Amino acid sequence: MVARCRWTSRLPLQTLLTAVLLGLSATPVLASSQPSHPSSPHGSHDSSESELICHTSNPEECYPRLFQATDEFQIVHDDQDLPKGLHVRMNIWTGKKEAKINVPGEDDPALEGLPVDQAVVVVDQDQPPPKVKVPKNAPKYDPVGKVKAPQEESVVFATVIKALRNGVFPEEKSFDEGLEELEELSHDIYYGLKIAEVPDVVKSLLCLMTGDGAHTSDGHISRDHQAASILASALQNNPSSLKEVVGAWPQLMQSQCPAAAEPLGKSIYSSFVPARNADASLANAASRVKAKISTINSLIKDDSIRKEFLASGGMESLLSVLLPDEAEWAAAQRNAGHLVVDNFLDTDMGAELGQWPTSAKLGDQECQTAESKLADGCWDYHVARIMKANKGDKDHWSRDLSSKLAAARKSGNGMGKGKRRGKGKGKGKGKGKGKGKGKASWIQEEL
Repeated sequence: MVARCRWTSRLPLQTLLTAVLLGLSATPVLASSQPSHPSSPHGSHDSSESELICHTSNPEECYPRLFQATDEFQIVHDDQDLPKGLHVRMNIWTGKKEAKINVPGEDDPALEGLPVDQAVVVVDQDQPPPKVKVPKNAPKYDPVGKVKAPQEESVVFATVIKALRNGVFPEEKSFDEGLEELEELSHDIYYGLKIAEVPDVVKSLLCLMTGDGAHTSDGHISRDHQAASILASALQNNPSSLKEVVGAWPQLMQSQCPAAAEPLGKSIYSSFVPARNADASLANAASRVKAKISTINSLIKDDSIRKEFLASGGMESLLSVLLPDEAEWAAAQRNAGHLVVDNFLDTDMGAELGQWPTSAKLGDQECQTAESKLADGCWDYHVARIMKANKGDKDHWSRDLSSKLAAARKSGNGMGKGKRRGKGKGKGKGKGKGKGKGKASWIQEEL
């Protein structure tokens, strides 16, 4: 898992040259926290999404206070704020910083052949720059940014989208192959938006995702798993896609899937319950649940969908994922734990405190009964059980969730900042390879 890192502030050239003298070269830069504009509590950038910074009277030289990421590296100005979730790199000789949307595991061609070390640089935050009055004719800035279309659109994409739009799911192997290619394309910001902007396509994917063991041809991933992966990828780090889905959400939740006994609104928040994902292979069942949790995690970034998730018993369904003891469920359980921390308990990850939990902790004996094991007050018990089973792993996700949950119940307002977590037993550090000659010129990090 890629480490989650945050910038404390912009890095001056003098500081970077000092870092070079200390032996840093092409080094991931990790810092303690995301910079926050004084008028934005808890690091929120809502007010800065449309705020412009102008250092001259020329409106064309203005730029937004909140950096707008695309899938290509762009220069980050010294007085811009960086949102979470970006791939950032810095030239240690010029002090120039660039950022783009993070793609886990992607190699940076600019680092080809350069030695990469591990280091941490923490810099004191500078005073915010003085405000400059924005000219009357300054252009309005799109907080999403321009989405670049490919030179030639995928033929398979068009074919699968047409089938999904019409709600037709052929049982042929070619359709499963098409879904697999659609999942690959959905990571791209352009194709992700193309998927999300057609309500009928989103409905079909949701219907496949909520189906109980949807048909799959031999040798292919189950269609409910594929549909969940497509939606999760299309929505992740793609605010335009989420906005499109949110706009159609009320109608989608009232929609009825073919052969379904209830509307989507009644089934989507229980689609990841282990009992609904029974499979001949335990690993396949857990993998299907993991993918569906990722979709829900992307959807509840929207305030209205998050409130609907809570009101519809989503937390009870999520708690059921923590019940199995088999090792195959570890990854799905980690996804569930991260969803809870990121959306309800940790302001650094964008959580709005006070939405959950809303009840007191229950006793261990009560949480072992069939009647109460999925109660809101039993999250502590099940997290503690998992933490005990992984007591040798000090970086296990259950430790962070346990401490934040205890503080949230005590204060009623959550726990705010927490330490960076890694994946499993790892510590979430980025890695780099290369033996190239010459001077290394880039510091990079994945947030």
